[in-house]
Amino acid sequence: MGIRDWFRRTDRKKPIHVGRVTGASSDTQRTLSPFRSRVSDVLQELRRKMEQSEAIDYLKKVNPDVSMAVWNFVRLSNMGHEMHFYESNDKVKRLPKMESDWREFASRINDVSNAGLDGLVDILHQCAFMRGAQGVEVEVAPSRKDIVDVHPVVPQTIYWEAEERDGRKVWIPYQQQALKKVSLEPGKANFFWVPTDPDPDDPRGNLILAPVLQAIDFQLQILQDLQAVLHHQGWPRNDIEILLERVMEYMPGEVKGDPVKYKEWLNNLIDEITETMRNMHPDDDYIHYDDTKITIGQGANIARSVDVRAVTEMVDVQALSGSKQMSIFMNRNQGVTETWGSIQFMIFCNGIASIQRGSKRLIEEVARLWLRVNGKQAVPVFIHNKVDWRNEEQRMKVKLMEEQFWAIAQLMNWVDADKAATETVGVEKAVSDTPAENIRVAFSSGGRGGDTNDDSSDDGEGGLRDDNVLPLWRRNV
Repeated sequence: MGIRDWFRRTDRKKPIHVGRVTGASSDTQRTLSPFRSRVSDVLQELRRKMEQSEAIDYLKKVNPDVSMAVWNFVRLSNMGHEMHFYESNDKVKRLPKMESDWREFASRINDVSNAGLDGLVDILHQCAFMRGAQGVEVEVAPSRKDIVDVHPVVPQTIYWEAEERDGRKVWIPYQQQALKKVSLEPGKANFFWVPTDPDPDDPRGNLILAPVLQAIDFQLQILQDLQAVLHHQGWPRNDIEILLERVMEYMPGEVKGDPVKYKEWLNNLIDEITETMRNMHPDDDYIHYDDTKITIGQGANIARSVDVRAVTEMVDVQALSGSKQMSIFMNRNQGVTETWGSIQFMIFCNGIASIQRGSKRLIEEVARLWLRVNGKQAVPVFIHNKVDWRNEEQRMKVKLMEEQFWAIAQLMNWVDADKAATETVGVEKAVSDTPAENIRVAFSSGGRGGDTNDDSSDDGEGGLRDDNVLPLWRRNV
């Protein structure tokens, strides 16, 4: 069984379905209120939710750790993007007019949020991170000459059934809408799907945040228990002592001889003192008879009962692992050096890149359908801007190295000037094929001074010496 048959890039005979087949997850709601309800017992509400994705979605809204994890992932996974179109028979030559038309198209899709393609990519990444897959349906106009919109599909609304097609068993996606089951197979819907970390022979994908449910459940329970301990042992208390011998001196005789009245009389005295203390303001003075002894502010003894820091650190490890986060992203970076923090950032970015490959595939499928609808031929390449985990100095050094690379490639006649200009400064055309004779060419990181006749052998921090590069230019002119 395979879902990959849907994504055959060379298959142009696949029919284009018009209109929309999938239903929105809010179809049962005719009015969407701007207000959000709030529950007091988060742990109790969490344990009521039996479906994993529903519980994860709930924690995203109420739990600080899960909310921060989703925020970090969604924001870092979409740092901008570019769509390049290349000629079908020339994988190097870009088509700027087609790219301009795509930008206009990308700005008007995802109409429900008015966020365009950027907003759609955010939704796809959030679905991949929280719901186990990314899915979209492309709604084609009845004329088959334009795309109306691209709709994200909630993965939990899709059901899969193994059926036979053309003598092969394949997984067919369905969506339950009211009282009918709607097929989303090719030819019946322009539906595209990429699961997150799927199991073998299983197109559904996995909920990578599922382990955080156990961690947060434990965390919430521990916090409740710690709250009880802190309330019981962590606050100074007033010690109020009733001197029984003096009380007995003025206790009425008929009360002393009756055990029932004796107990009731003492309880009334205790209740009276208790009520008096409860009604006192923080700046009130203590006024009492000499039968009552008040010792103010008995110290807390929390340190002798439980080590709060050790418990919270244990819970934090589980929360970080379950939410797929590094400590530097969750305000738990005590003792993490700058070097180790950079390594954590790099590891996290590599995880983001694996999810971005799924959205890249989906957007390229949408672009291929957009090309077919518009009667154009090209090769679409969707590129996510990389998350730059380096500092400014490191970025500039890498940029200079890239410029050196393309300059050398042009000097060696491996690429033309237009290609080098496009890759280095992002312009379509170079100003000239070769630099003017009076332009000094230097590839040293240190940037040596002096004229071209300088015989110094110092070339800074490595790199090519300019007196070696200029003769290379002249030989190629």
